[in-house]
Amino acid sequence: MPVARERWELFSRIWIEPYQRLLPQWTYVADTGANNIVGYLTGCPDSKKFYRMGRWRVTLPGLIAILFGRYRNSPDAGMYVRRALGMVKSPEQFYSGQISSTLAREYPAHLHINVDADHRRSGICRQLMESYIADLRRVNVTGIHLFCGTEPVAFYRRLGFQVLESVEFGGTAIFALGRRG
Repeated sequence: MPVARERWELFSRIWIEPYQRLLPQWTYVADTGANNIVGYLTGCPDSKKFYRMGRWRVTLPGLIAILFGRYRNSPDAGMYVRRALGMVKSPEQFYSGQISSTLAREYPAHLHINVDADHRRSGICRQLMESYIADLRRVNVTGIHLFCGTEPVAFYRRLGFQVLESVEFGGTAIFALGRRG
């Protein structure tokens, strides 16, 4: 589902900027030419380490920016603050304790991917994923995880991911998927 224009600035701060700032080598961009960016994949080979690094270098500056009114027109700003301060759970926190340890142990890498709706089913997602997976193999990372809603599950399954667990969050099923190799 496309991201509404009023959400773009904070959305990119949450889902793209941390990777560009902390691990730029794990950011992939799909460009159809003439600087026409139609998708991206951000990820990291070690999720636990990434989140630890991000607390001070990304989350805290984001909270300060919101406090000083930077994202006052974003409908996501309040939820970002509440999640960052631990006042509400993120969807990932609704999974069993066992899934968290399984992800850390067996699927340490994670990713976020987004492709413009007009360019889906064109092979761009697959190309981004294949590049990312090949780079993870080069550094001997053998497991990847991600979280998604119902719609993309079939796509990820075709790429070798398996459903590890699902939870209901706000009336929507959210799936934890993992892939080895």
